[in-house]
Amino acid sequence: MSVTIQRAHVRDVSRVKPLWKLLLQRYRDYAAGDWPVRDPKEAWERRHQDYLSWINDGMGVIYLATDSEDPDGGLLGYAALRFVDSGAAMNLGDSIGLIETVVVHPEHRGKGIGHQLMATCRRELERREIGFCCIETLTTNEEALGLIEKNGFRPYMTRFIRRIETV
Repeated sequence: MSVTIQRAHVRDVSRVKPLWKLLLQRYRDYAAGDWPVRDPKEAWERRHQDYLSWINDGMGVIYLATDSEDPDGGLLGYAALRFVDSGAAMNLGDSIGLIETVVVHPEHRGKGIGHQLMATCRRELERREIGFCCIETLTTNEEALGLIEKNGFRPYMTRFIRRIETV
């Protein structure tokens, strides 16, 4: 297998749908307690629109990892990177990179594809002279946490969440 990573065009966005749904299932598997995970159809409709908007507005990119030896160009994984305002409190530059999604097909995990996708995101940020990048995952997803830490990310802020019972 030879992995090729290339930037997706708007016409390619629908190709990631099966991997997005696999990621959503992982959210269901790893979400502690009874945290609500959206219905896969609704989740994809929302994320599909996000991806199209980010690409069309120049506020993000999607990278596809494919097997260049596969005549069908089988999708092995993908990463979605968004460029966002860094906020008022921290001096992180005008904008930062936000890796919204990194997912590798379960049959191809452990082969370095996630690392390659994250390295591609890092090179994109370097090219844009963006100095900081962040990524989030569920605290219970040890596999994702390992990938993130192996790629040089360190905990910076912690998001706490609670259910409001009166709603």
